Amino acid sequence: MRYLPLSIALASVALLSGCGPTLSLHPVYTDKDLVSDLPLEGQWKETDDQEVWTISKFGNGFEASAPSSSDPEKVLLHEVRLGDIRFLDITSKDTPSLALPAHMIARVWMEKEELRIQVLDSEWLRQKIRDTGVPHLEVEDEQVILTAPTQDLQKFVLLYAAEPKAYESDIGKFRRVRPGPER
Repeated sequence: MRYLPLSIALASVALLSGCGPTLSLHPVYTDKDLVSDLPLEGQWKETDDQEVWTISKFGNGFEASAPSSSDPEKVLLHEVRLGDIRFLDITSKDTPSLALPAHMIARVWMEKEELRIQVLDSEWLRQKIRDTGVPHLEVEDEQVILTAPTQDLQKFVLLYAAEPKAYESDIGKFRRVRPGPER
């Protein structure tokens, strides 16, 4: 299978072609789930790409953009802790007027000095969603859109949070180019 880059997730975290990322109509967090434990602010470069992403504090989360890109897209990131695992809830900052604001869920952690991001595996997740009856829609190209409210979405994510098969095998690995402001 071919892999395509996914610019919405900070750089090109790979996803299977033909199966878009699993999206949710609702966020995976409530305000009480938000944390700022990871040093996300600053400039980051994926280890095998030249594009530099700038992450800065924005409201109760972060804003990320790739100013060097020919078509810079800004995304909002919310760092979420569910149980002992951290996730990013990623959504577009500039949702077009005829589009629904959707949320993409990715596991996030630091390993030494590397920021690592791993998105949910759409194919594996699609089967688990069918098995568990989590409310969802399936649209073109078998893309899954979760419609469960936040509380039910959290239960579902927590149920499989430690399952390695729940995530894409490709892990986005980012090195800090420039640190953010001191906290």
